[in-house]
Amino acid sequence: MARQRDIAGLGLPGDPQTVGRGSSERIGPAAAAWAAGVHPANQLVGRDDDRAALRQIVQGAAQLVTLTGPGGTGKTRLAQAVVGDVRAGFRDGAWPVELASLSEASQVTGAVTAACRAVFGSSSNLHDGLRDRELLLVLDNCEHVADGVADLLASLLSHCRGLRVLTTSRQPLQIYGERLYPVRPLPLVHSLRAPLAEIAAIPSIALFVQRARAVAPDFALTDDNVGDVVEICRLVDGLPLAIELAATKLRLFGPPALLARLHDGIDILRLELTDVPRRQQSMRAAILWGYQLLTEEERHLLIRLGVFAGEFTAAAAADVVQVTQARGDELLEALLDKGMLTSSVGADGEPRFDQLHTTRAFCVERLRGADDEQEVRDRHAEYVLRLVADAGRDLYGGRLAAYVRRLTADLGDARAAYQHLRVRGDAAAALALATGIWRFMFSQGHWSEGLQMLEETLGDGSVSTDGRLNADAFHAAGVLATALGRYGCAEDYQRRAIAAFHDLGEVAGEAAALNCQGNLARLRGDLQAARRLCEQSLSLWRAVEAPRAAALVLIDLAMISMRRGDVSAIDDAISFALPLLEEDGDDWNALCVRALAGLMAFRRGDQQKAEQICWSVASEAVEMETHPGTPFALESLALVLAGHRSPTTDLSAVRLIAAAGSIRAETHSYACAEILTYVDRALQHLRQRLGTVAFDNACIAGKTLPLPTLLDEDAGLVEQPAWTEAATRTDSNRTPADVFHGTSLTAREREVVVLVANGLTNRQIANRLNIAEWTATNHVRHVMRKLGMPSRVHVAQWVTQRYLAQ
Repeated sequence: MARQRDIAGLGLPGDPQTVGRGSSERIGPAAAAWAAGVHPANQLVGRDDDRAALRQIVQGAAQLVTLTGPGGTGKTRLAQAVVGDVRAGFRDGAWPVELASLSEASQVTGAVTAACRAVFGSSSNLHDGLRDRELLLVLDNCEHVADGVADLLASLLSHCRGLRVLTTSRQPLQIYGERLYPVRPLPLVHSLRAPLAEIAAIPSIALFVQRARAVAPDFALTDDNVGDVVEICRLVDGLPLAIELAATKLRLFGPPALLARLHDGIDILRLELTDVPRRQQSMRAAILWGYQLLTEEERHLLIRLGVFAGEFTAAAAADVVQVTQARGDELLEALLDKGMLTSSVGADGEPRFDQLHTTRAFCVERLRGADDEQEVRDRHAEYVLRLVADAGRDLYGGRLAAYVRRLTADLGDARAAYQHLRVRGDAAAALALATGIWRFMFSQGHWSEGLQMLEETLGDGSVSTDGRLNADAFHAAGVLATALGRYGCAEDYQRRAIAAFHDLGEVAGEAAALNCQGNLARLRGDLQAARRLCEQSLSLWRAVEAPRAAALVLIDLAMISMRRGDVSAIDDAISFALPLLEEDGDDWNALCVRALAGLMAFRRGDQQKAEQICWSVASEAVEMETHPGTPFALESLALVLAGHRSPTTDLSAVRLIAAAGSIRAETHSYACAEILTYVDRALQHLRQRLGTVAFDNACIAGKTLPLPTLLDEDAGLVEQPAWTEAATRTDSNRTPADVFHGTSLTAREREVVVLVANGLTNRQIANRLNIAEWTATNHVRHVMRKLGMPSRVHVAQWVTQRYLAQ
């Protein structure tokens, strides 16, 4: 007996008495046109790969294929296209059955029988009628009657070997042998660093422009509106339905006004059409359709997950919503299956969950009306405070890049928690949060926001004016104010920090504040005061036996000496500092000091060593993506390449400097004034050597091309460095296998090692080996673990040295 599903309250049309009438009545005009091979008028955008894959799957061994995905991803539209592609391969054709109008699972068999009556004639039994047929049965919108569909198909597929079934559903049907094919939103633009024509070809943008021109024929994507269009598509998650609904509003609003209204909610995403089902006339209706199919417990969890501003872990969900970890995992899996959540793999390899922006907007509205809203927001803020404190432990080992990666995905949650704590009146907790993330805000260029958070909480009368928290906050505010050029304000904050740390007996804090005060004096041109303050800082760091911190102060003292014309101090400081930083895992500062070492090698005339160092540093920084030292790494390589004085390397140098400048303009990342002086001089010489036209074109390329492309020797943008020739050269007496003798590396991992030695990023390795990027990333991780290497740079050095040794 078919299992029944309670769908009371859905408000779905459907009369059980209509089941069994003629096929034309059951199919309806849209499905009848589909069955006759008539395609929708609008071109299907961005689904070529999906169509090709599904053609093979549907015509292959799988009897049942289910297209899954959230509402609005275009499952039905894709199914229509695939049916048109494969129809001719089925002797008895393709037969669609629209199930959205059904109200009970028990109606499924009657609906399918009515739709297929024409193919099996007078037979009264569906199983007998389809037993000897070779046809494709297409069941559209199965989610609300999934139990009835599952019961019918489990029986049909076991009796009808020539039957193939393609279904669309927001959740799997859970039938043995079911082949799932997730239909994902259209790809989004992740960076505006690309030519306008390339951005226009991204499927989400292409669909928006296509539908916009249907209502506003003069609409065109331009440099002026591309940023707004990209953000509109991001806010609607790349969902085809939402993109089309948004584009139709260009009859009333320009892109900036439409974007502003989207930030206010999803109600603008609606359009009444007579030939479109009601659930597809607005995003609210599309989301509500899926929401009403959830159990009460699933709804409870989903709405409260709206408190998260971005991705979250299963542990975070269980913590904030207060369910056991085991039950939370079950509910998250159910929501994931039903298209109400998305998932990805975090930087730590653990799964992270997220809601589409449109779904989150729906959930936030519902959360505002919940009795426990404030309790949920309180628990969320407490969770964020623990997360920030935990991430801060990476800083004690100097692992700034790890700290940045951990907080990048949670910045939205930190902002939301901070605002809630302010509204709640908990100024002390708000200050603790603002102080906990200041290094992240500094490294990512959020200087004004970070300083504002600190200043408004420090200025709150309910926060005490002493204690370690306030001392840390004064120091943080001073650093951010320095970055913003507010030197007077910065000096005042650092003086207060020094006094507070001194009174508390916190020697390390006092040393850090003195060091920042010294750097501030250097920026203001008072080199005598700068040296005095940095020497005081160095003395305190040595007193508490903090060699890594002392090493960084030595670098600052060397920079002061360089301002006075003494360059030799830099080499001595690098020789002392770099081993300490690398041993301590201080990835950010170690990378910057290695780049500085490359520049010093270049200054001494050792072009090959300088190029080797700067190439590896730039490749590593680009691959880490969020690395704060990326602009400096690119500039260092550019300065070295400019030393060749050839047209090719001159163009590459300009591109890299332009890319670094573009990143700084976007992120406001920290820039060393002394290094920028050299960069400015190099640009003047490069312009003279290349000429204005070539120079300007190179600048445009640097600001628009993807960073990995700028470092891709295959693209001819940067000459391959001489140091990699040894790693790729072979002769008759030596084979690549000799290099890997004694290791447990697989054949594929050995290929990866050679490509790492050539400076390729994970994405480039994936393209070269024709594998997925995440697979390449895993190969690199496995290689590093097997070889006991802490970084890909060490892997490259290891294989090069072994080759040369042979």
